[in-house]
Amino acid sequence: MKRGGGLQGMREVLMVYLCGVILLLGLATTIDGEEKVGLDHIVIAAFGWPIFTSILALKAWSNR
Repeated sequence: MKRGGGLQGMREVLMVYLCGVILLLGLATTIDGEEKVGLDHIVIAAFGWPIFTSILALKAWSNR
């Protein structure tokens, strides 16, 4: 019998989330000051992408 199977799945989700945040914040360092992208937009993109992608996936699934 496997123990802690649910925690393993949660760790994978957390790792994907953190990698996405690190990637977006890393990409944000390449944005020039002339492009008028504020820190608030970058933080929203970095921490809000799992919510928005799941909403888009649900919309696509319901439109099938």
